[in-house]
Amino acid sequence: MSIHVPPAASPALSLSLAAAGPLAIGGILAAAGGTPTPLVAVPAVVFGVVAATAPALYIASAAAGTAPSLGAVIRAFGTALGAFGIALAGLLLPAAFLALSARSPGTTVWVATAALGGAGVLALRRLARELAGRLKGPPAFAASCVYVIWCAATLGIAGRLWVDLAREVAW
Repeated sequence: MSIHVPPAASPALSLSLAAAGPLAIGGILAAAGGTPTPLVAVPAVVFGVVAATAPALYIASAAAGTAPSLGAVIRAFGTALGAFGIALAGLLLPAAFLALSARSPGTTVWVATAALGGAGVLALRRLARELAGRLKGPPAFAASCVYVIWCAATLGIAGRLWVDLAREVAW
């Protein structure tokens, strides 16, 4: 059974949404916390973690002998970032409603975490599909192991940075 993966929307639109979404989540947190720091910190966490960890995925995949070409990996990351932007755009209005109608900054942080986390998980799934589709041959066990370890490390780094930001906003 094959699952059809739809192509991303217009690359320019989806990447614009990927850039604007974390800024909007930062605005929600800034409104709740009374500090402008999240306006800069949320996009910095999102894109800083991707920029810092993406080369590690390629290098580990190459060392395992399972890496697609560098251009294919860059295109896969672009598609995954576009999927992140589209997913976050869909979650943004409900998150804004819930966060801005909440009585405590802690609730706002949980809602923002759920929106970013949900979009992030969908983007990781899309990245996995894009990378698997660009391998020369069937996906190898080594490629799956490298990807899972990279996801765990990336989520760990992002989570740690997010907790530091959440503490500033909510407590």
